[in-house]
Amino acid sequence: MNHKEDDGLITPVHKSLRILLITHFYPPEMGGAATRMRGMGYWLSQYGHRVTVLTGFPNYPSGVIDKQYAGKIFSRESFEGVEVIRSWVYATPHSRDTGRLLNYFSFVLSSILAGSFCRGKIDVVIVSSPPLFLGLSGLFISWLRRAPFVLDIRDLWPDVGVEAGVFKENDIRVRLSRRLASLLYRKADHLVPVTERKREKLIASGISPNRVSVVPNGVDLDRMPVSDGNEWRTRLLGEASFLVTYTGLLGLAQGLGVVVEAATLLKENRNVKFVIVGAGVERNLLVEKAQQAGLSNILFLESQPRETVLAILKASDIALVPLVSDSVDDAIPSKLMEAWACRKPVLLVAGGEAASLVREANGGIVVPPKTPSALATAVAGMASDNGLLRSYGENGFAYVQSHLNHKDLAKQLEQVLLNVAR
Repeated sequence: MNHKEDDGLITPVHKSLRILLITHFYPPEMGGAATRMRGMGYWLSQYGHRVTVLTGFPNYPSGVIDKQYAGKIFSRESFEGVEVIRSWVYATPHSRDTGRLLNYFSFVLSSILAGSFCRGKIDVVIVSSPPLFLGLSGLFISWLRRAPFVLDIRDLWPDVGVEAGVFKENDIRVRLSRRLASLLYRKADHLVPVTERKREKLIASGISPNRVSVVPNGVDLDRMPVSDGNEWRTRLLGEASFLVTYTGLLGLAQGLGVVVEAATLLKENRNVKFVIVGAGVERNLLVEKAQQAGLSNILFLESQPRETVLAILKASDIALVPLVSDSVDDAIPSKLMEAWACRKPVLLVAGGEAASLVREANGGIVVPPKTPSALATAVAGMASDNGLLRSYGENGFAYVQSHLNHKDLAKQLEQVLLNVAR
């Protein structure tokens, strides 16, 4: 589709698509999935397409559905110009496998019902994965509504779970997930991974290159908050002068234990303060480790609204972006882009494609996972060079502005959807 711009408004030149976007996570929920789908849905609608988002009642990560949805099975609302249909989901904190599976499968079933009775014609169905199971909903609805099926892939399951050490290769859950993944990859009309390495893995598994297109994760630079973060900086620093912040999920794949160990090595350095913001299965263990080590240089905050998270990032000197293992070589956390959008340098604890991106953008420093001494040394070194920090932050912002703005990435996805719908 071609576009013309008039006074900042984007006007479609010819007929638009009717897109059904199915995602387990969507604002006001937080995280990489919600951020990506919000950006894509919003900009596709701005480009003249009719976008309907099918998602669950907000409950992540608290595991509690807001009282405005109490007693409801479905609801229909508008969010930033996008029609949003929400359906019932079994809400529970994501701390145990059983609860997590019930949460996932309850939405698979309710989304099938909601999608089956969506009003009007659908030109294309796009599903955000993981959770991988949600692909079953997209596959069924696309068959029922006679619309092409596109699978948007943020992580390759179960591969990422095995690489992160969460699952063993011979686990029955891994074997079943591989069969499901194979089915969905074969049945989908097109696959949209978020990194080049994921694309290579899909092609190596036998998928035709013509059926795979990369659309990276990004940020909405047009809608960044205006807060300068000074209030949060004063509140968080205390007697310290250098703020190192992690924001996001506190799960197994993030490997945040290394941050507590690095904070232990720097406990005598009163200038450095670590802040960890978020919730997840590892939170209690991390807090306990910090208490056992008697650390006063690390602070844990509960999950915060997105605007607060970005304000805390702006208040920080560097943003921590860790992964548990360099075996996870095809992941580029969306936290990278958010930090750079706030003009903050990144301290990446990872290898693979994420490390290559940080070096390409010259937006921070890379240290290998599971090396607390290297992490502590890097933090101490960055704390002593404000000029280098500013340079990293500006370089990262320039890279996001040129390559990873949702406004531009949505055009790439639009072209995929137009080709598939044809």
